Amino acid sequence: MTIMMVLTFSRASVATYFPHLEMYGGVDANAWFAPWVSDTILGLLVPVMIYLLWRKTGTKVWAGLIVYNALGAFDYSHGLATQWHYPQMTEGSVSAVIYTAIGLGMIFNLTVALMMFRGDIMRHFLK
Repeated sequence: MTIMMVLTFSRASVATYFPHLEMYGGVDANAWFAPWVSDTILGLLVPVMIYLLWRKTGTKVWAGLIVYNALGAFDYSHGLATQWHYPQMTEGSVSAVIYTAIGLGMIFNLTVALMMFRGDIMRHFLK
C-alpha cells in the first residue's frame, strides 16, 4: 500500500504545468485547471497520508485513508476524461504515455482504497 501511494506523489509535480494553460498563454485547454489543482493538492498530501497509514490508528484515520484514495482514483478518472476531450498539446506530450500514467495512478489509488476493507487491515485500524 505504501509503495502504491508513494508512486502517486509525482502528481505534485503537476504544479509546474499551470503555465501551459491557455489562460496563461499556453497551449493546453483550460479544462486541465481542475485536474491539475487536485493533482497538486493530493500529491502534496501523500507524505501525510503515508504517515497516518504507518503511525496512527482509529476509525477516522481508516476512513480518511479510504476517502483520500477514493478521491485520488476519482481525480485520475477526471484526468482520463479530460485527456480524452482535451488532449494535452504541450511539446513532448505523448497521449499513450499520459493515458498510461493516469490509468496506473487510478489503479493504484483504487487498489489501496479497496485494500482498506481487508479484514486484517480493518482490525489494525479499528482495534
